[in-house]
Amino acid sequence: MHKTDRRVLGIDIARGIALFGMIATHVLPRMDAEGELTLTALLQGRASALFAVLAGVSIVLSTRGALSVPGMRGWAAAASGLCVRGLLIAVLGLALGELPSGVAVILVNYGALFLVATLFLRLPTWALAAGAALWFLVTPQLSHVLRGEPALADPLLLVPAFTHLADPDMWVGLVLTGYYPLLQWTGYILLGMWVARIDWTARDRRVLLVVLGLAASVLAKSLSSLLMTFRGMEVLESLYPTGVMADGHSYVERLIMLGAYGVTPPDSPWWLATSGPHSGTTFDLVHTSGIALTVLGLCMLAGPRLERHAWLHAWISRPGSMPLSMYTLHILLVSAVTGTAGEGDVDLVAAVGFAVNIAAIVLVSCLWAALISRRGPLEQLVSLASRGVSNRVLRRP
Repeated sequence: MHKTDRRVLGIDIARGIALFGMIATHVLPRMDAEGELTLTALLQGRASALFAVLAGVSIVLSTRGALSVPGMRGWAAAASGLCVRGLLIAVLGLALGELPSGVAVILVNYGALFLVATLFLRLPTWALAAGAALWFLVTPQLSHVLRGEPALADPLLLVPAFTHLADPDMWVGLVLTGYYPLLQWTGYILLGMWVARIDWTARDRRVLLVVLGLAASVLAKSLSSLLMTFRGMEVLESLYPTGVMADGHSYVERLIMLGAYGVTPPDSPWWLATSGPHSGTTFDLVHTSGIALTVLGLCMLAGPRLERHAWLHAWISRPGSMPLSMYTLHILLVSAVTGTAGEGDVDLVAAVGFAVNIAAIVLVSCLWAALISRRGPLEQLVSLASRGVSNRVLRRP
């Protein structure tokens, strides 16, 4: 993936879509009063996966200069810069985790993925693709086995924060049992790095990316549905004979529809056949990866057609060019209104909250880009620090 203006615009639009999707799942209801899924439910798990795959793309683009230097010095420069970037993002995530947002803040896990990515910087392109496929296939099964151990039974589900640093459950959650477990999510990084290594300049290759993504997502959902219809649903329902819940669905149905909190229960291997949002199964990982590739491919196709018409894409590309700053603004906004909404129509309150978040993010990002820089304030600080460390290792001024 050559670093061109057109390509950058497509990536910014994809980041904007991921950002808006995550905001929607944080604010809007995923199920209505009749027990039917809303449109927001379609974004659950898919937006954050797109965010992670795009992180892999960014890793390759941001380290290409340092890695062009041969030998260990080039790798050390790229790796040290990534480590600084990841640590700064993680520290920001720990701070945001202290706020009463009610959001499973992704930034600590996101920052940790940058640290993990240093191990794969020198892998050949084919190995990144093979590694991602193998990761999606093996790690969900490994996670299921590990979480079946008594020592890991019933850990607290904690949002990473400074006040939880001494709690072992936070670290176990970060790697294995939390909202975005590193064990499985590293596969998204490998996939994004592979995408960034391929030259998608030609239009037919971008179309191929869309086709590959669609095929993977449909195949994963179809196989999961087939397995659940064949035997899985019957077995899982027998484990939870609790009857119908208030929304008209059983516990198992609700968990599959709305998703788990990063991983599935470890009491039956049939959970590995599900593909619900944030279930962390092979079917979930492949499906969400396919959606991410599809969205990225479509954005790359649209980028060249839109770049001369900023008024058509600025509302989403500007936030996408500064996702760290705008995600932070979103968490601050949600935290500011938590507990102050009062009584009333829940759906209306959620819709107003979503509109306020989107309006604020679009306005702030567009003003910042027009008056100061296309790169957000937090992005500038993180880039300055990471680039400074990389240049120091390379002995550049």
